[in-house]
Amino acid sequence: MWSVREIEPIAVDFDFSSSGQGRQSATAIEAEGVRLINAIEFLDVDSSATQVEICDCCGTAHCSPGGWVAFRRVGARVIWVPAWHEMEKGWWELSEYRPPSFLSRRGAPVFKPEAWEHLRTIRADLPAAIELPVLDSREAARLCQWSAPGRVLGEFPSEPQLHRPSVIAVTEGELATEADAVDRCLSQSYAAGRPVEEVPSSISTRPIEFWLDLPGTPGWRSFARVRDRVGFLVEGGLALLSEGGLTTSCS
Repeated sequence: MWSVREIEPIAVDFDFSSSGQGRQSATAIEAEGVRLINAIEFLDVDSSATQVEICDCCGTAHCSPGGWVAFRRVGARVIWVPAWHEMEKGWWELSEYRPPSFLSRRGAPVFKPEAWEHLRTIRADLPAAIELPVLDSREAARLCQWSAPGRVLGEFPSEPQLHRPSVIAVTEGELATEADAVDRCLSQSYAAGRPVEEVPSSISTRPIEFWLDLPGTPGWRSFARVRDRVGFLVEGGLALLSEGGLTTSCS
């Protein structure tokens, strides 16, 4: 997961001649070099799932597969997640509703309130953050699985679980201890499906950084120690825990 602090609208042109619409102008949305939406004017905004990468030949939802997200919130922040409820229905839905490729390459975007409100000034029918369902711990575990390098947490629709042979070292602590803690967190989060909340900035967090048996031996940070808990880590130091997590144990 990564934090979207500001968005950049970019003017784009499409050639819809093949669908009889001629050339059309639209606005793409980028953040930190990632194209989040290819034509915001053509979105078919839906509270259940929205296709943010529309067909570049006609601008119509469902014409081409993929590029779908569901909107969730954590506190005042908005987060995009894959449309799990659709993808779980069958193999056709798994392909049709697959999320944009940047969700696996970069992780899920987490919009700061001002960035989401800026987006809503461009497309007013996007829902306000307060209207969105709260991200739950099962979805947070799924997000870590989806963006994990080398399928180190398995592959959807299997339950997320650390593939121990792929993890060769940890920056701080004992490898077995940290791996066990992450697996417990994943298992409990996936089973409970409790609402997720931000860890206050006044509470210190320690990222859990694993080193993986993959080309280049990359480091990987998706979890953090929060007091005696293990939570989900967002770029920039923001950590997420199941609701009430600072008073219960998941270490």
